[in-house]
Amino acid sequence: MEVLISADGAKVLGEGLTQIDAVTPILFQRDGTLTRDGAPVPREDINPKGTWLSLDILMSKRVFDYVDLVLNTPSIEWVQSTAAGFDHPLFAELAKKGIRLTNSDAQSVAIAEYVLGSVLAEYQRTTERQLKQSEKKWEGLSVREIANTRWMIVGIGNIGNETAIRARAFGAHVIGVKRTGASAHADETIRPADMMSRLGECDVVVFTSPLNDQTRHMGNAAYFAAMKEGATFVNIGRGGLVDETALLEALDKSRPALAILDVFETEPLPTESALWAHPNVRITPHASSRSNGTPIRAQQLFLKNLAAFAKGDPLHNEVPAAQIIGAA
Repeated sequence: MEVLISADGAKVLGEGLTQIDAVTPILFQRDGTLTRDGAPVPREDINPKGTWLSLDILMSKRVFDYVDLVLNTPSIEWVQSTAAGFDHPLFAELAKKGIRLTNSDAQSVAIAEYVLGSVLAEYQRTTERQLKQSEKKWEGLSVREIANTRWMIVGIGNIGNETAIRARAFGAHVIGVKRTGASAHADETIRPADMMSRLGECDVVVFTSPLNDQTRHMGNAAYFAAMKEGATFVNIGRGGLVDETALLEALDKSRPALAILDVFETEPLPTESALWAHPNVRITPHASSRSNGTPIRAQQLFLKNLAAFAKGDPLHNEVPAAQIIGAA
């Protein structure tokens, strides 16, 4: 069975790829050419059944050529993505072709640690402590504990569950918001329809939702007005979940009092955005998933699913086509 992979992606997989029986890699080279067993091969002579949208592809200009190849290769039956979300129109196109899609939970640990680390840094007044040190002032600061706070994690899935595990380890009570089922890692799970009535009791609200017609601008003026005064808001889902104008106005009313943002409606965030200079906004450039562990877990996930696909076994993190098409 042939599988389409970038040459750089195959390099990081190393022996893990060669150890899977009956798999022949078709390597997508940096110049856009293809090779099989070290020899050039024309596009019309390949028949890959699966492919990996590895990080090196997604983060480069080559992604357009790679995607074009995937969309125009009839033999492909399965795509493993390195991304967590499937809201980009590309994935809807793939789903409409009947191609199976699996997303990645490799970034969940890094993002969960980003959320906890960011909130903890604010509660512990880390920046102020560093300032005291630079000024050589022997002056203690009173801090806030995460223990006994209440957190709401909206769209609790892989990332949200990892966040819940860490928040609860610090003694927080976690309310997960989920359309169906229940989170095993939240203290309680509620439906989106019940979310607004519970916002007023939460000290920390975290958006981890996918972006679709139902969630676009979910964080609007009414939403923020329902929040607890002095609360902390974190968005690591998608920028389009938040009406940024409404958020800026809400921050001036201390509902929320602080916004920790890793994603934005326009990326890179325009230099003229008022978010940059707001004293109660913390900005990172869509980088919460970048860690030493994320690439390793992504590689392990692809190899695990590739082995399962080759055997005809169930795939980890497979997302139903109807859900992807509906999110487009």
